[in-house]
Amino acid sequence: MRFHAARLAVALLLAAWAIGLSGPPVHADEGWVITSFHSDITIAPNSSLTIKEDIQVDFGSLQKHGIFRTIPLRYRYDDSHDRYYALEVMSVTDGSRPLTHSDSIDSDNYVIKIGDPNNLVTGPNRYVITYAVVGVMNSFTDHDELFWNVDGALWPVPKRSVTATVNLPSNAFQKAACYQGPTGSQESCTYVSSEPAVSFTSTRQLGSGEQMSIVTALNKGAVTVPPPMLESRKRQFPQDAFDINPFTVGLSLLIAIAGIGLVAWNWWEHGRDRAYLTQYYLTNDTREGAEPLFHHDPVVVEFEPPKNMRPAQLGLILDEHADAKDVTATIVDLAVRGYLTISEVPGQADWTFTLKAGERAALMPYEKTILDGLFASRQLVKLSELKGTFAPTVKLVESQVYGDAMARKLFTTRPDTARAEWGCLGLAVIIGGIAISVALGLAFGLGLIGGAIVLTGLVLTITFPFMPQRTAGGRDVLQHTLGFRLYMTTAEKYRQQFAAKAQIFTQLLPYAIVFGCVSMWAKAFEGIDTTGVNSWYLGTGPFQAALLASSLQSMNASISSAITYTPPSAGSSSGFGGGGFSGGGGGGGGGGSW
Repeated sequence: MRFHAARLAVALLLAAWAIGLSGPPVHADEGWVITSFHSDITIAPNSSLTIKEDIQVDFGSLQKHGIFRTIPLRYRYDDSHDRYYALEVMSVTDGSRPLTHSDSIDSDNYVIKIGDPNNLVTGPNRYVITYAVVGVMNSFTDHDELFWNVDGALWPVPKRSVTATVNLPSNAFQKAACYQGPTGSQESCTYVSSEPAVSFTSTRQLGSGEQMSIVTALNKGAVTVPPPMLESRKRQFPQDAFDINPFTVGLSLLIAIAGIGLVAWNWWEHGRDRAYLTQYYLTNDTREGAEPLFHHDPVVVEFEPPKNMRPAQLGLILDEHADAKDVTATIVDLAVRGYLTISEVPGQADWTFTLKAGERAALMPYEKTILDGLFASRQLVKLSELKGTFAPTVKLVESQVYGDAMARKLFTTRPDTARAEWGCLGLAVIIGGIAISVALGLAFGLGLIGGAIVLTGLVLTITFPFMPQRTAGGRDVLQHTLGFRLYMTTAEKYRQQFAAKAQIFTQLLPYAIVFGCVSMWAKAFEGIDTTGVNSWYLGTGPFQAALLASSLQSMNASISSAITYTPPSAGSSSGFGGGGFSGGGGGGGGGGSW
Protein backbone atom coordinates (compact mmCIF):
# COMPACT_ATOMS: atom_id res chain seq x y z
CA MET A 1 0.00 0.00 0.00
CA ARG A 2 1.17 3.51 -0.78
CA PHE A 3 1.13 6.29 1.75
CA HIS A 4 1.00 9.71 0.07
CA ALA A 5 2.01 11.53 3.25
CA ALA A 6 5.08 9.34 3.55
CA ARG A 7 6.06 10.21 0.00
CA LEU A 8 5.79 13.89 0.78
CA ALA A 9 7.84 13.43 3.95
CA VAL A 10 10.61 11.83 1.94
CA ALA A 11 10.37 14.61 -0.62
CA LEU A 12 10.67 17.20 2.14
CA LEU A 13 13.84 15.53 3.38
CA LEU A 14 15.16 15.93 -0.16
CA ALA A 15 14.37 19.61 0.03
CA ALA A 16 15.60 20.37 -3.43
CA TRP A 17 12.54 18.68 -4.84
CA ALA A 18 9.88 19.57 -2.29
CA ILE A 19 7.54 21.16 -4.81
CA GLY A 20 4.37 19.12 -4.36
CA LEU A 21 2.92 20.30 -1.08
CA SER A 22 -0.82 19.75 -0.93
CA GLY A 23 -3.39 22.28 0.21
CA PRO A 24 -5.74 24.82 -1.33
CA PRO A 25 -4.09 27.59 -3.32
CA VAL A 26 -3.92 31.04 -1.83
CA HIS A 27 -4.93 33.93 -4.06
CA ALA A 28 -5.02 37.67 -3.69
CA ASP A 29 -8.34 39.46 -4.13
CA GLU A 30 -8.98 39.32 -7.90
CA GLY A 31 -11.66 42.00 -7.77
CA TRP A 32 -14.40 39.93 -9.48
CA VAL A 33 -16.76 37.13 -8.45
CA ILE A 34 -18.71 34.16 -9.81
CA THR A 35 -22.29 34.97 -8.95
CA SER A 36 -23.60 31.53 -9.93
CA PHE A 37 -22.27 28.27 -11.33
CA HIS A 38 -24.83 25.76 -12.57
CA SER A 39 -24.06 22.45 -14.25
CA ASP A 40 -26.74 20.48 -16.09
CA ILE A 41 -25.57 16.88 -16.60
CA THR A 42 -27.39 14.34 -18.77
CA ILE A 43 -26.43 10.67 -18.59
CA ALA A 44 -26.96 8.81 -21.87
CA PRO A 45 -27.79 5.05 -22.01
CA ASN A 46 -24.19 4.35 -23.05
CA SER A 47 -23.04 6.26 -19.88
CA SER A 48 -21.56 9.19 -21.82
CA LEU A 49 -22.28 12.62 -20.35
CA THR A 50 -23.51 15.82 -21.90
CA ILE A 51 -22.70 18.70 -19.58
CA LYS A 52 -23.95 22.25 -19.90
CA GLU A 53 -22.23 24.71 -17.54
CA ASP A 54 -23.88 28.08 -16.99
CA ILE A 55 -21.29 30.38 -15.39
CA GLN A 56 -22.33 33.91 -14.47
CA VAL A 57 -19.67 36.34 -13.33
CA ASP A 58 -19.43 39.98 -12.33
CA PHE A 59 -16.20 41.76 -13.28
CA GLY A 60 -17.38 45.00 -11.69
CA SER A 61 -15.35 47.90 -13.05
CA LEU A 62 -12.52 45.62 -14.16
CA GLN A 63 -11.88 45.31 -17.88
CA LYS A 64 -11.46 41.68 -18.93
CA HIS A 65 -11.46 39.69 -22.14
CA GLY A 66 -13.22 36.71 -20.57
CA ILE A 67 -12.57 33.60 -18.49
CA PHE A 68 -10.73 30.27 -18.56
CA ARG A 69 -12.37 26.92 -17.83
CA THR A 70 -9.94 24.15 -16.95
CA ILE A 71 -11.18 20.53 -16.80
CA PRO A 72 -8.84 17.65 -15.83
CA LEU A 73 -8.70 14.74 -18.28
CA ARG A 74 -6.35 12.38 -16.45
CA TYR A 75 -6.48 10.95 -12.92
CA ARG A 76 -4.42 8.52 -10.95
CA TYR A 77 -6.00 5.06 -11.12
CA ASP A 78 -3.49 2.76 -9.43
CA ASP A 79 0.27 2.34 -9.04
CA SER A 80 0.85 1.71 -12.73
CA HIS A 81 -2.11 3.26 -14.57
CA ASP A 82 -3.78 6.61 -15.15
CA ARG A 83 -7.41 6.92 -16.05
CA TYR A 84 -8.33 9.38 -18.79
CA TYR A 85 -11.53 10.88 -20.16
CA ALA A 86 -12.41 11.94 -23.71
CA LEU A 87 -13.90 15.45 -23.89
CA GLU A 88 -15.37 17.37 -26.81
CA VAL A 89 -16.60 20.96 -26.62
CA MET A 90 -19.91 21.35 -28.44
CA SER A 91 -20.64 25.06 -27.99
CA VAL A 92 -19.73 28.20 -26.03
CA THR A 93 -22.32 30.97 -25.84
CA ASP A 94 -23.57 33.79 -23.65
CA GLY A 95 -26.92 31.99 -23.44
CA SER A 96 -28.02 33.04 -26.89
CA ARG A 97 -25.05 34.07 -29.06
CA PRO A 98 -21.82 32.15 -29.73
CA LEU A 99 -18.70 33.43 -27.98
CA THR A 100 -15.15 33.45 -29.28
CA HIS A 101 -13.08 30.74 -27.63
CA SER A 102 -9.96 28.64 -28.10
CA ASP A 103 -9.37 25.13 -26.80
CA SER A 104 -6.09 23.50 -25.79
CA ILE A 105 -4.69 20.74 -23.62
CA ASP A 106 -2.21 21.81 -20.98
CA SER A 107 -0.66 19.31 -18.54
CA ASP A 108 -3.52 16.81 -19.01
CA ASN A 109 -6.12 19.54 -18.53
CA TYR A 110 -8.59 20.67 -21.17
CA VAL A 111 -8.47 24.47 -21.22
CA ILE A 112 -11.27 26.53 -22.76
CA LYS A 113 -10.24 30.16 -23.17
CA ILE A 114 -13.32 32.30 -23.72
CA GLY A 115 -13.29 35.87 -24.93
CA ASP A 116 -12.23 38.14 -27.77
CA PRO A 117 -8.61 39.37 -27.50
CA ASN A 118 -9.70 42.54 -29.30
CA ASN A 119 -12.61 43.26 -27.01
CA LEU A 120 -12.85 44.08 -23.28
CA VAL A 121 -15.90 43.56 -21.09
CA THR A 122 -16.92 44.76 -17.64
CA GLY A 123 -19.70 44.09 -15.14
CA PRO A 124 -21.99 41.01 -15.31
CA ASN A 125 -21.22 38.43 -18.01
CA ARG A 126 -22.59 34.98 -18.78
CA TYR A 127 -20.73 31.99 -20.23
CA VAL A 128 -22.55 28.79 -21.20
CA ILE A 129 -20.25 25.88 -22.08
CA THR A 130 -21.63 22.63 -23.48
CA TYR A 131 -19.37 19.60 -23.82
CA ALA A 132 -19.54 15.84 -23.97
CA VAL A 133 -17.42 13.52 -21.82
CA VAL A 134 -16.82 9.77 -22.23
CA GLY A 135 -15.30 7.41 -19.70
CA VAL A 136 -16.44 9.05 -16.47
CA MET A 137 -18.86 6.61 -14.86
CA ASN A 138 -17.87 3.75 -12.55
CA SER A 139 -19.39 0.30 -12.23
CA PHE A 140 -19.81 -1.53 -8.89
CA THR A 141 -21.47 -4.83 -8.03
CA ASP A 142 -24.70 -3.29 -6.73
CA HIS A 143 -24.88 0.00 -8.63
CA ASP A 144 -23.36 2.22 -11.31
CA GLU A 145 -22.12 5.62 -10.25
CA LEU A 146 -21.41 9.16 -11.36
CA PHE A 147 -18.90 10.89 -9.09
CA TRP A 148 -18.29 14.39 -10.48
CA ASN A 149 -16.56 17.53 -9.32
CA VAL A 150 -18.97 20.20 -10.54
CA ASP A 151 -16.88 23.39 -10.50
CA GLY A 152 -13.29 22.60 -9.41
CA ALA A 153 -11.04 24.18 -6.78
CA LEU A 154 -8.76 26.17 -9.08
CA TRP A 155 -10.92 29.27 -9.45
CA PRO A 156 -9.12 32.30 -7.95
CA VAL A 157 -12.39 33.93 -6.84
CA PRO A 158 -15.37 32.94 -4.67
CA LYS A 159 -18.55 31.37 -6.05
CA ARG A 160 -21.67 32.71 -4.41
CA SER A 161 -23.82 29.78 -5.55
CA VAL A 162 -23.01 26.37 -7.03
CA THR A 163 -25.81 24.09 -8.26
CA ALA A 164 -26.10 21.01 -10.44
CA THR A 165 -28.82 18.88 -11.97
CA VAL A 166 -28.26 15.27 -13.03
CA ASN A 167 -30.75 13.95 -15.60
CA LEU A 168 -31.13 10.15 -15.40
CA PRO A 169 -32.84 7.48 -17.48
CA SER A 170 -36.24 6.46 -16.13
CA ASN A 171 -36.27 4.42 -12.90
CA ALA A 172 -32.51 4.67 -12.61
CA PHE A 173 -32.04 6.65 -9.37
CA GLN A 174 -30.83 4.73 -6.31
CA LYS A 175 -29.14 7.22 -3.97
CA ALA A 176 -27.08 10.41 -3.94
CA ALA A 177 -24.59 12.42 -1.87
CA CYS A 178 -23.17 15.93 -2.02
CA TYR A 179 -19.92 17.38 -0.59
CA GLN A 180 -18.56 20.92 -0.50
CA GLY A 181 -15.47 22.72 0.76
CA PRO A 182 -11.70 22.35 0.22
CA THR A 183 -10.20 19.18 -1.20
CA GLY A 184 -10.79 16.31 1.20
CA SER A 185 -13.70 17.97 3.01
CA GLN A 186 -16.73 15.88 3.91
CA GLU A 187 -18.98 18.86 4.59
CA SER A 188 -22.43 18.07 3.25
CA CYS A 189 -24.40 20.08 0.76
CA THR A 190 -28.06 19.42 -0.17
CA TYR A 191 -29.73 17.36 -2.89
CA VAL A 192 -33.33 16.69 -3.90
CA SER A 193 -34.49 13.76 -6.04
CA SER A 194 -37.41 14.31 -8.40
CA GLU A 195 -37.46 11.50 -10.96
CA PRO A 196 -35.85 11.43 -13.43
CA ALA A 197 -33.53 14.20 -12.14
CA VAL A 198 -31.52 14.94 -9.00
CA SER A 199 -30.73 18.53 -8.00
CA PHE A 200 -27.72 19.54 -5.87
CA THR A 201 -27.09 22.90 -4.16
CA SER A 202 -24.25 24.35 -2.12
CA THR A 203 -25.32 25.63 1.27
CA ARG A 204 -22.99 28.61 1.34
CA GLN A 205 -20.63 30.67 -0.75
CA LEU A 206 -17.61 28.62 -1.80
CA GLY A 207 -14.33 30.47 -1.49
CA SER A 208 -11.27 30.23 -3.70
CA GLY A 209 -9.88 26.70 -3.38
CA GLU A 210 -13.29 25.21 -2.54
CA GLN A 211 -15.62 23.16 -4.76
CA MET A 212 -18.75 21.01 -4.82
CA SER A 213 -18.66 17.30 -5.72
CA ILE A 214 -21.77 15.19 -6.34
CA VAL A 215 -22.39 11.45 -6.28
CA THR A 216 -25.33 9.75 -7.97
CA ALA A 217 -25.91 5.99 -7.83
CA LEU A 218 -27.92 4.31 -10.59
CA ASN A 219 -29.60 0.94 -10.47
CA LYS A 220 -27.66 -1.77 -12.27
CA GLY A 221 -28.67 -2.11 -15.90
CA ALA A 222 -30.06 1.43 -16.26
CA VAL A 223 -27.03 2.38 -18.35
CA THR A 224 -24.13 0.50 -19.91
CA VAL A 225 -20.84 1.32 -18.18
CA PRO A 226 -17.74 0.19 -20.07
CA PRO A 227 -14.44 -0.45 -18.26
CA PRO A 228 -12.42 2.69 -17.47
CA MET A 229 -10.06 3.95 -20.15
CA LEU A 230 -6.52 3.40 -18.84
CA GLU A 231 -2.98 4.26 -19.90
CA SER A 232 0.37 3.44 -18.35
CA ARG A 233 0.88 5.75 -15.44
CA LYS A 234 2.75 9.00 -16.00
CA ARG A 235 4.66 9.46 -12.79
CA GLN A 236 5.21 12.96 -11.45
CA PHE A 237 8.08 14.08 -9.31
CA PRO A 238 8.22 14.04 -6.34
CA GLN A 239 4.76 12.84 -5.40
CA ASP A 240 4.89 9.62 -7.44
CA ALA A 241 8.62 8.92 -7.25
CA PHE A 242 8.85 7.42 -3.77
CA ASP A 243 7.00 4.14 -3.48
CA ILE A 244 6.84 3.11 0.17
CA ASN A 245 6.86 -0.67 0.46
CA PRO A 246 9.08 -3.32 2.10
CA PHE A 247 11.23 -3.70 -1.03
CA THR A 248 11.99 -0.01 -1.60
CA VAL A 249 12.47 0.75 2.10
CA GLY A 250 14.65 -2.32 2.67
CA LEU A 251 16.82 -1.74 -0.40
CA SER A 252 17.20 1.96 0.39
CA LEU A 253 18.20 1.20 3.98
CA LEU A 254 20.81 -1.28 2.75
CA ILE A 255 22.24 1.29 0.33
CA ALA A 256 22.23 4.02 2.99
CA ILE A 257 23.91 1.75 5.55
CA ALA A 258 26.48 0.61 2.99
CA GLY A 259 27.15 4.19 1.87
CA ILE A 260 27.49 5.60 5.38
CA GLY A 261 29.59 2.58 6.32
CA LEU A 262 31.88 3.33 3.39
CA VAL A 263 32.25 6.94 4.56
CA ALA A 264 33.04 5.72 8.09
CA TRP A 265 35.59 3.22 6.75
CA ASN A 266 37.17 5.93 4.64
CA TRP A 267 37.61 8.15 7.71
CA TRP A 268 38.85 5.17 9.70
CA GLU A 269 41.56 4.52 7.11
CA HIS A 270 42.35 8.02 5.82
CA GLY A 271 40.98 10.52 8.36
CA ARG A 272 42.34 9.31 11.70
CA ASP A 273 45.78 10.56 12.61
CA ARG A 274 48.67 8.16 12.50
CA ALA A 275 50.48 7.52 15.81
CA TYR A 276 53.76 6.05 16.95
CA LEU A 277 53.31 2.71 18.67
CA THR A 278 55.78 3.72 21.40
CA GLN A 279 56.94 6.98 22.94
CA TYR A 280 59.00 8.16 20.01
CA TYR A 281 60.81 10.95 21.86
CA LEU A 282 62.24 8.32 24.22
CA THR A 283 62.74 5.35 21.90
CA ASN A 284 63.09 6.81 18.37
CA ASP A 285 60.99 3.81 17.34
CA THR A 286 59.39 4.74 14.02
CA ARG A 287 56.78 1.98 14.02
CA GLU A 288 53.32 3.49 13.68
CA GLY A 289 49.63 2.70 13.33
CA ALA A 290 46.27 4.45 13.31
CA GLU A 291 45.45 6.57 16.35
CA PRO A 292 43.29 4.56 18.79
CA LEU A 293 39.68 5.71 18.52
CA PHE A 294 38.98 6.66 22.12
CA HIS A 295 42.53 7.02 23.37
CA HIS A 296 43.86 10.45 24.34
CA ASP A 297 47.44 10.85 25.50
CA PRO A 298 47.86 13.02 28.61
CA VAL A 299 49.01 16.55 27.85
CA VAL A 300 52.28 17.42 29.57
CA VAL A 301 53.29 21.08 29.99
CA GLU A 302 55.93 22.22 27.52
CA PHE A 303 57.83 25.47 28.12
CA GLU A 304 59.06 26.02 24.56
CA PRO A 305 57.63 25.67 21.07
CA PRO A 306 58.24 22.14 19.79
CA LYS A 307 61.26 21.90 17.45
CA ASN A 308 61.52 25.73 17.51
CA MET A 309 58.57 25.91 15.11
CA ARG A 310 57.05 29.29 14.33
CA PRO A 311 53.49 30.40 15.27
CA ALA A 312 51.91 29.77 11.84
CA GLN A 313 53.33 26.25 11.78
CA LEU A 314 51.84 25.44 15.18
CA GLY A 315 48.57 27.08 14.22
CA LEU A 316 48.29 24.70 11.26
CA ILE A 317 49.17 21.62 13.28
CA LEU A 318 46.54 22.58 15.86
CA ASP A 319 43.46 23.19 13.70
CA GLU A 320 44.60 21.85 10.29
CA HIS A 321 43.88 25.27 8.72
CA ALA A 322 46.28 27.93 7.49
CA ASP A 323 44.32 31.15 7.87
CA ALA A 324 44.50 34.90 8.47
CA LYS A 325 45.10 34.41 12.20
CA ASP A 326 48.34 32.58 11.41
CA VAL A 327 49.36 35.41 9.06
CA THR A 328 48.76 38.13 11.67
CA ALA A 329 50.68 36.12 14.27
CA THR A 330 53.57 35.84 11.81
CA ILE A 331 53.59 39.62 11.25
CA VAL A 332 53.94 40.16 15.01
CA ASP A 333 56.53 37.38 15.19
CA LEU A 334 58.61 39.06 12.46
CA ALA A 335 58.41 42.32 14.43
CA VAL A 336 59.52 40.62 17.64
CA ARG A 337 62.45 39.07 15.76
CA GLY A 338 63.57 42.48 14.46
CA TYR A 339 62.43 42.50 10.83
CA LEU A 340 59.95 45.35 11.21
CA THR A 341 58.47 47.72 13.77
CA ILE A 342 54.80 48.39 14.52
CA SER A 343 53.69 51.88 15.56
CA GLU A 344 50.28 53.10 16.67
CA VAL A 345 48.94 56.08 14.75
CA PRO A 346 47.88 58.66 17.38
CA GLY A 347 44.15 59.30 17.49
CA GLN A 348 43.36 56.65 14.90
CA ALA A 349 42.60 52.93 14.94
CA ASP A 350 45.52 52.40 12.60
CA TRP A 351 49.11 51.15 12.76
CA THR A 352 52.24 51.78 10.73
CA PHE A 353 54.63 48.98 9.74
CA THR A 354 58.25 49.98 9.11
CA LEU A 355 60.70 47.61 7.44
CA LYS A 356 64.09 47.23 9.13
CA ALA A 357 67.26 46.35 7.31
CA GLY A 358 68.54 42.86 7.92
CA GLU A 359 69.49 39.52 6.48
CA ARG A 360 66.51 37.43 5.37
CA ALA A 361 68.31 34.18 4.63
CA ALA A 362 67.01 32.56 7.81
CA LEU A 363 63.40 33.32 6.95
CA MET A 364 61.06 30.65 5.65
CA PRO A 365 59.42 31.16 2.24
CA TYR A 366 56.06 32.17 3.67
CA GLU A 367 57.73 34.73 5.97
CA LYS A 368 59.56 36.29 3.01
CA THR A 369 56.28 36.40 1.10
CA ILE A 370 54.63 38.29 3.97
CA LEU A 371 57.39 40.91 4.07
CA ASP A 372 57.38 41.31 0.29
CA GLY A 373 53.59 41.61 0.26
CA LEU A 374 53.55 44.14 3.10
CA PHE A 375 56.16 46.52 1.81
CA ALA A 376 56.39 45.94 -1.97
CA SER A 377 59.59 47.99 -2.49
CA ARG A 378 58.66 50.54 0.17
CA GLN A 379 59.96 51.00 3.69
CA LEU A 380 56.77 52.07 5.44
CA VAL A 381 53.10 51.18 5.08
CA LYS A 382 49.95 51.84 7.06
CA LEU A 383 47.64 48.96 7.92
CA SER A 384 44.72 50.85 6.38
CA GLU A 385 46.61 50.95 3.06
CA LEU A 386 46.65 47.16 2.87
CA LYS A 387 42.90 46.89 2.56
CA GLY A 388 41.97 45.45 -0.81
CA THR A 389 45.55 44.70 -1.90
CA PHE A 390 46.91 42.10 0.51
CA ALA A 391 44.38 39.28 0.04
CA PRO A 392 46.33 37.58 -2.81
CA THR A 393 49.43 37.56 -0.60
CA VAL A 394 47.44 35.91 2.19
CA LYS A 395 46.33 33.13 -0.18
CA LEU A 396 49.92 32.55 -1.30
CA VAL A 397 51.16 32.54 2.30
CA GLU A 398 48.52 30.02 3.33
CA SER A 399 49.53 27.76 0.46
CA GLN A 400 53.20 28.04 1.47
CA VAL A 401 52.36 27.18 5.08
CA TYR A 402 50.63 24.03 3.85
CA GLY A 403 53.64 23.29 1.65
CA ASP A 404 55.97 23.73 4.62
CA ALA A 405 53.93 21.24 6.66
CA MET A 406 54.10 18.71 3.84
CA ALA A 407 57.87 19.21 3.52
CA ARG A 408 58.13 18.41 7.23
CA LYS A 409 55.90 15.36 6.67
CA LEU A 410 53.36 16.49 9.27
CA PHE A 411 50.35 15.41 7.16
CA THR A 412 49.78 12.52 4.76
CA THR A 413 47.99 14.91 2.34
CA ARG A 414 47.74 18.68 2.28
CA PRO A 415 44.81 19.46 4.61
CA ASP A 416 43.20 21.90 2.19
CA THR A 417 43.48 19.36 -0.62
CA ALA A 418 42.00 16.57 1.52
CA ARG A 419 39.03 18.74 2.50
CA ALA A 420 38.46 19.88 -1.09
CA GLU A 421 38.65 16.35 -2.51
CA TRP A 422 36.22 14.83 -0.06
CA GLY A 423 33.91 17.85 -0.10
CA CYS A 424 33.71 17.78 -3.91
CA LEU A 425 33.17 14.03 -3.82
CA GLY A 426 30.29 14.54 -1.39
CA LEU A 427 28.68 17.14 -3.68
CA ALA A 428 29.15 14.84 -6.67
CA VAL A 429 27.46 11.98 -4.82
CA ILE A 430 24.57 14.28 -3.85
CA ILE A 431 24.10 15.42 -7.44
CA GLY A 432 24.35 11.84 -8.69
CA GLY A 433 21.85 10.71 -6.05
CA ILE A 434 19.40 13.43 -7.13
CA ALA A 435 19.72 12.36 -10.77
CA ILE A 436 19.25 8.69 -9.86
CA SER A 437 16.28 9.53 -7.65
CA VAL A 438 14.59 11.46 -10.45
CA ALA A 439 15.32 8.81 -13.08
CA LEU A 440 14.34 5.77 -11.00
CA GLY A 441 11.46 7.63 -9.38
CA LEU A 442 9.82 8.63 -12.63
CA ALA A 443 10.46 5.25 -14.25
CA PHE A 444 9.73 2.82 -11.42
CA GLY A 445 8.85 4.75 -8.25
CA LEU A 446 12.27 3.86 -6.79
CA GLY A 447 13.24 7.38 -5.82
CA LEU A 448 14.09 6.22 -2.30
CA ILE A 449 17.20 4.54 -3.70
CA GLY A 450 18.47 7.87 -4.96
CA GLY A 451 17.52 9.36 -1.61
CA ALA A 452 19.80 6.85 0.13
CA ILE A 453 22.64 7.91 -2.17
CA VAL A 454 21.91 11.58 -1.44
CA LEU A 455 22.08 10.79 2.28
CA THR A 456 25.51 9.22 1.75
CA GLY A 457 26.64 12.34 -0.09
CA LEU A 458 25.34 14.54 2.72
CA VAL A 459 27.33 12.55 5.27
CA LEU A 460 30.43 12.88 3.07
CA THR A 461 29.87 16.62 2.73
CA ILE A 462 29.31 17.10 6.47
CA THR A 463 32.38 15.06 7.46
CA PHE A 464 34.92 16.41 4.93
CA PRO A 465 36.43 18.84 7.51
CA PHE A 466 37.61 15.79 9.48
CA MET A 467 39.48 14.18 6.60
CA PRO A 468 42.97 15.77 6.98
CA GLN A 469 45.27 13.16 8.52
CA ARG A 470 48.38 13.94 10.53
CA THR A 471 51.34 11.63 10.18
CA ALA A 472 52.77 9.96 13.27
CA GLY A 473 55.38 12.73 13.32
CA GLY A 474 52.65 15.36 12.94
CA ARG A 475 50.66 13.87 15.80
CA ASP A 476 53.80 13.88 17.95
CA VAL A 477 54.26 17.59 17.20
CA LEU A 478 50.58 18.14 18.03
CA GLN A 479 51.04 16.60 21.49
CA HIS A 480 53.99 18.90 22.20
CA THR A 481 52.03 21.87 20.83
CA LEU A 482 49.13 21.10 23.16
CA GLY A 483 51.60 20.99 26.06
CA PHE A 484 53.07 24.35 25.01
CA ARG A 485 49.58 25.86 24.73
CA LEU A 486 48.74 24.53 28.20
CA TYR A 487 51.78 26.38 29.53
CA MET A 488 50.70 29.67 27.95
CA THR A 489 47.06 29.40 29.04
CA THR A 490 48.07 28.66 32.63
CA ALA A 491 51.00 31.07 32.68
CA GLU A 492 50.00 32.71 35.97
CA LYS A 493 51.36 29.64 37.75
CA TYR A 494 54.84 30.62 36.60
CA ARG A 495 54.88 34.34 37.50
CA GLN A 496 57.95 34.02 39.72
CA GLN A 497 59.95 32.71 36.77
CA PHE A 498 58.82 35.58 34.57
CA ALA A 499 60.32 38.24 36.87
CA ALA A 500 63.78 37.05 35.85
CA LYS A 501 62.85 36.39 32.20
CA ALA A 502 60.57 39.26 31.25
CA GLN A 503 61.77 39.05 27.64
CA ILE A 504 59.76 35.90 27.04
CA PHE A 505 56.60 38.01 27.17
CA THR A 506 57.28 39.43 23.72
CA GLN A 507 59.14 36.36 22.45
CA LEU A 508 56.12 34.14 22.95
CA LEU A 509 53.45 36.76 22.28
CA PRO A 510 52.94 35.64 18.62
CA TYR A 511 52.17 32.12 19.87
CA ALA A 512 49.57 33.58 22.23
CA ILE A 513 47.89 35.11 19.17
CA VAL A 514 47.74 31.72 17.46
CA PHE A 515 46.48 30.02 20.63
CA GLY A 516 43.90 32.76 21.24
CA CYS A 517 45.17 33.54 24.74
CA VAL A 518 46.76 37.00 24.43
CA SER A 519 44.83 38.39 27.40
CA MET A 520 45.73 35.43 29.65
CA TRP A 521 49.38 35.64 28.60
CA ALA A 522 49.50 39.39 29.35
CA LYS A 523 47.75 38.91 32.69
CA ALA A 524 50.58 36.64 33.82
CA PHE A 525 52.93 39.64 33.50
CA GLU A 526 50.87 42.12 35.52
CA GLY A 527 53.17 44.03 37.84
CA ILE A 528 56.31 42.74 36.11
CA ASP A 529 58.53 45.36 34.45
CA THR A 530 58.52 44.62 30.71
CA THR A 531 59.57 48.08 29.53
CA GLY A 532 63.08 46.96 28.70
CA VAL A 533 62.13 44.07 26.45
CA ASN A 534 60.43 46.04 23.68
CA SER A 535 62.10 47.47 20.64
CA TRP A 536 59.47 46.61 18.03
CA TYR A 537 56.20 48.21 19.18
CA LEU A 538 55.70 51.95 19.59
CA GLY A 539 52.47 52.80 21.35
CA THR A 540 50.91 56.07 22.41
CA GLY A 541 51.59 55.30 26.08
CA PRO A 542 54.13 53.47 28.21
CA PHE A 543 54.90 49.87 27.26
CA GLN A 544 52.91 47.61 29.55
CA ALA A 545 51.86 44.02 28.98
CA ALA A 546 48.15 44.68 29.56
CA LEU A 547 48.09 47.78 27.32
CA LEU A 548 49.97 45.98 24.57
CA ALA A 549 47.63 43.00 24.79
CA SER A 550 44.59 45.26 24.42
CA SER A 551 46.17 47.10 21.48
CA LEU A 552 47.17 43.83 19.81
CA GLN A 553 43.62 42.49 20.13
CA SER A 554 42.36 45.54 18.27
CA MET A 555 45.19 45.40 15.74
CA ASN A 556 44.64 41.69 15.18
CA ALA A 557 40.99 42.30 14.27
CA SER A 558 41.97 45.18 11.98
CA ILE A 559 44.73 43.17 10.31
CA SER A 560 42.41 40.21 9.74
CA SER A 561 39.84 42.51 8.19
CA ALA A 562 42.33 44.40 6.05
CA ILE A 563 44.40 41.51 4.72
CA THR A 564 41.41 39.36 3.80
CA TYR A 565 39.34 42.16 2.22
CA THR A 566 38.67 41.68 -1.50
CA PRO A 567 37.20 44.61 -3.47
CA PRO A 568 33.75 43.82 -4.86
CA SER A 569 33.28 43.35 -8.59
CA ALA A 570 31.87 46.34 -10.41
CA GLY A 571 29.43 44.12 -12.35
CA SER A 572 27.20 45.66 -15.00
CA SER A 573 24.58 47.33 -12.81
CA SER A 574 24.03 51.03 -12.41
CA GLY A 575 20.76 52.14 -10.91
CA PHE A 576 22.56 55.50 -10.33
CA GLY A 577 24.52 56.45 -7.22
CA GLY A 578 23.63 53.75 -4.72
CA GLY A 579 23.40 50.85 -7.14
CA GLY A 580 19.61 50.76 -7.41
CA PHE A 581 17.16 48.10 -6.20
CA SER A 582 14.07 47.17 -5.16
CA GLY A 583 14.22 44.08 -7.36
CA GLY A 584 17.50 44.88 -9.12
CA GLY A 585 18.30 45.19 -12.81
CA GLY A 586 17.02 43.10 -15.70
CA GLY A 587 13.49 41.97 -16.45
CA GLY A 588 11.16 41.00 -13.63
CA GLY A 589 8.58 38.21 -13.55
CA GLY A 590 4.90 38.95 -13.12
CA GLY A 591 1.49 38.48 -14.69
CA GLY A 592 -2.22 38.95 -14.32
CA SER A 593 -5.59 37.92 -15.57
CA TRP A 594 -6.96 37.52 -19.14
